[in-house]
Amino acid sequence: MIQEILLLAIIPCYLSANYYDDEETSKRKSFPKMEEVEFEPVNPLPRDKDKMATAMKNLNCEEFSRYTLNCTLEAALEYNSSRKAPPMPAKINDWCKAIRHLTNCAIDWNSECRDVTESHFNEESIKGHMHVVDNVCDDEWFLSRYDDLPICIEAISDVWEACYSTFKLLVDEQKNKSREWTHYETHFYMCCARAAFRRCTLDSLFSTDKCSQEQAATLQKFSIIVSEGDVYQDCESNMMYANCPGGDPRPSTRQLNKLMAPDNKSDVPTSKSSTIVLTFVLYCYFYFCCV
Repeated sequence: MIQEILLLAIIPCYLSANYYDDEETSKRKSFPKMEEVEFEPVNPLPRDKDKMATAMKNLNCEEFSRYTLNCTLEAALEYNSSRKAPPMPAKINDWCKAIRHLTNCAIDWNSECRDVTESHFNEESIKGHMHVVDNVCDDEWFLSRYDDLPICIEAISDVWEACYSTFKLLVDEQKNKSREWTHYETHFYMCCARAAFRRCTLDSLFSTDKCSQEQAATLQKFSIIVSEGDVYQDCESNMMYANCPGGDPRPSTRQLNKLMAPDNKSDVPTSKSSTIVLTFVLYCYFYFCCV
């Protein structure tokens, strides 16, 4: 029986990390239904010149710095914060509004000024923003678990912010060096920075006793999604992580095993077989996303 369950569990490992059951879904308590929350809609990418012309907003393409500053300030007003650490569950709606606003800023600039500053706002960066919206803001399963994180977030907030600041600095440095972000050297250093950020946030979770195993797994998934938003590239193929500055930044198998270890203090009763399946699926997700 266990073998049959494990076989079924392999399938979602390769398709997605959306593993949940009806009992877990019923735990949703404090987060409002997504249809009740008003979000700024994300504009689709223009697919031809006519649609692109319609999307134009007469931007001054010679003032990229001013444009990005204005967009950043407007997003900060939506979120009412300039911190980069994971938002508290009560603030996740406002955080999502800010992400959606930045996404629309990127789309508008890419539509009208892509020939001027292609290295700053191109379709990869837009897809990265949309990836965050899809996998955090529009994912009810993820948001239901995010509700349980306030104590965990508070414990690692400052360290997480420091991890992200270093990551963002390295990524922006690489993006500003080249008009082609997929150039091998640029791609290599960006993927190294992404892996190092994930390792940094994972280490922060191991440095506190305020996060349960399930909470740590959820918060680390948030780190993974955010890092994919900033570096929306295939970093799993042909990457020689051993050559990254400072050595291989990926988490060790021991760390992944520790992250996936069942939490004996959990108040939620589960059968032995379901615990095995959940642990196996979680391990698959983090193995393929983190290493």
